[in-house]
Amino acid sequence: MRQAVASLLTLAGLACWPAHGAAQTPAPPPSSTIDVSPRWDVSLEGRLGFPTGYIRVNENEIHGSRLRFNDLGVRTSEAVEGSAAFWLTPRDAVRATFLYYFLRGGSSLDRAVIFDGGEYNAGHVDANFDFWRASLAYERVLTSVLDRGRLIGSAGLTYVWLNAGLTQGGKTKAEDFYLQEMPVPILGLRLEAPITDRLGIRAAVAGGLLPKVDSLRQEGGTVYTWQSHADASVAVTYALTNMLEVEAGYQFVYFHQHEKSHEDQNIFELIDNGLRARLTLRFW
Repeated sequence: MRQAVASLLTLAGLACWPAHGAAQTPAPPPSSTIDVSPRWDVSLEGRLGFPTGYIRVNENEIHGSRLRFNDLGVRTSEAVEGSAAFWLTPRDAVRATFLYYFLRGGSSLDRAVIFDGGEYNAGHVDANFDFWRASLAYERVLTSVLDRGRLIGSAGLTYVWLNAGLTQGGKTKAEDFYLQEMPVPILGLRLEAPITDRLGIRAAVAGGLLPKVDSLRQEGGTVYTWQSHADASVAVTYALTNMLEVEAGYQFVYFHQHEKSHEDQNIFELIDNGLRARLTLRFW
């Protein structure tokens, strides 16, 4: 998986770098890198990040250890994202997105730790904190910016499925965070600013918060959950044709989930900084 993500990042970086001989043999330029006349756009994205964060899982009266990702050997992340949007009008679209996050690692503990009511002795332990995230949003072009740029706003919902586990000696214990997950409202802004007919800048921010609410589930009493998300990115875009575009840049991700009941209190927090590359196809 790491090789596939790295290949996508490299390909996008090379594509975004203008060719030295472009002035002698230019390809027919697109009329605009922000042309939204196609009704569909689909994209595939790869990411490579350097996460920090922690997890703590209690069970009844047994208090779990606060386990940092770095201590568990989770030092890099990989992610693949697919997205599809349908433009209802030149200004309005509906977008569906699916993101899969690879958060895995292994290390040798120098002390015993507690996770989900179980004790892990000093020695090697493997962590698997993979999760997926599905989102559905409405987008609208809010205003034009400078000559050909545009500012796009979005509003929607996102849902995360997380089943975090630790393995030692062939035995795995996992905390099913997904049972308490609820859809979280998300708001976002995206700026698309062409520099030339082919080259441009794209920057985006999005975030959402679910305050402490009843998850409608019982586990030793009512389970309350609260959750927050924040995403930010900036990238260079390059239009290969009127229909095909590549981009490469920086990505920031923040995800926090906290669940609490009479018998449990569990926390998962991810802060990730990394590189991203995307290929986008637009068609009618």
